[in-house]
Amino acid sequence: MRVAADPEVVLTSVERKRLYDMAMEMHELQRRATETATGFGTLNRETTALATTIAGRSDVPADVKASFEAFHKEVTALAPKLAAPAGGRGFGGGGGRGAGAPDNILTKVGQAKNGLMGGIWPTEQTMRAYNEAKVDVPKQIVEGNALFAKAAAMGATLAKYNLTLTAPAAVK
Repeated sequence: MRVAADPEVVLTSVERKRLYDMAMEMHELQRRATETATGFGTLNRETTALATTIAGRSDVPADVKASFEAFHKEVTALAPKLAAPAGGRGFGGGGGRGAGAPDNILTKVGQAKNGLMGGIWPTEQTMRAYNEAKVDVPKQIVEGNALFAKAAAMGATLAKYNLTLTAPAAVK
């Protein structure tokens, strides 16, 4: 088997290597973003279920309820940035929330990666998406990790009242 470059694609070997390196960089960011979104999804579902349970419990002190409510609001507020797609791995779905939203980590890295995989030199829009993803996605992963650390502390507090909140592992 012989592999040859497409003669219709006018890229030098240096440009091809640069595109490959950029796509692999986005691939790794996508892996980390997906791990963050998966952990966030589990946390979001747990906090939503716990919100009703805690509200109905008379043995949970008011200050613990207030702390949990504030934490739950923080989780809800981060959903547009950290939530995984509602309809699977595509970038639609979510009804304007979660993936598909312009600030979502999976949307950002997906747009950049898709543009880089086209076999032609990236457009200005693709380069903008690539540069934004390189900066924004790691920041949002840090934000997710901070939330996961808060979840661990909240989980320890709730355990005293026989309530379980499992904190996702930090994304490296």
